[in-house]
Amino acid sequence: MQTVRINSKGGDVFTLQQLLQEWGYDIPITGNFGQMTDKAVRDLQSKCRLTADGIVGRRTWELLMDKDARLLIPLRLKEEDFVRSAETLNVEVATVKAVQEVETGGRGGFFGVGKPAILFEGHIFWSQLKKKGKNPEDYLEGNEDILYPKWTKEHYSGGMKEYDRLEKAMRIDEEAAISSASWGLFQIMGFNHKICGCDTVQEFVKRMNENEGSQLDLFTGFVQGNKLDTYLREKDWAGFAKRYNGPAYAENRYDEKLKTAYEKHKA
Repeated sequence: MQTVRINSKGGDVFTLQQLLQEWGYDIPITGNFGQMTDKAVRDLQSKCRLTADGIVGRRTWELLMDKDARLLIPLRLKEEDFVRSAETLNVEVATVKAVQEVETGGRGGFFGVGKPAILFEGHIFWSQLKKKGKNPEDYLEGNEDILYPKWTKEHYSGGMKEYDRLEKAMRIDEEAAISSASWGLFQIMGFNHKICGCDTVQEFVKRMNENEGSQLDLFTGFVQGNKLDTYLREKDWAGFAKRYNGPAYAENRYDEKLKTAYEKHKA
């Protein structure tokens, strides 16, 4: 497919408009890339966290033809989710949007329907087993990719393959395993379930499975529980970043990125 944009004409625009109809956009199929098509493309790009420039290049074509991605649209964050979080934290909506933009880096909350984004941490699994009175070394043989005493990224598989690692760990201890993965948009560790407002880690995972709005609610609880909302109310971006991202926040300019994102959303 060729890159097309407003005022483009021809067969690729016909295909674009057909695909947009399949995504639920009520636009005519004319072969002319007009204002209605441009508006639909920008809306789709925005919902799927692509640059909403109306230009249909490789990434937008891939998105349009991805039927699984289409199923994820109802799970995406909505404006009312941002409003609810802002009211709970007593901050501006622009503040919540800034934090979401910077801290997720455009990452989605799901790998697929029923599969929240996760990353399994073998060193956390090691400590979680010990907390339950189990000796991790008794389970080490054959599980070296999911169980180790110190952090390493060597065994990360990425994407849906992280579920293979999680399921392998669950065969040893289900509760310890799901507590040892980071979940959703904000990659909150399962062992933080109580500070997020969940009595059990199972309840935490169930809510992570609902939609990105629920994932934002859990993050809101995490922010409140750690008393980070004060820094957001005062626009103390460095104070928030230091406590949320750690002492290396300045190297990654998290505070500057939060300030810039807030000003963009406020405008």
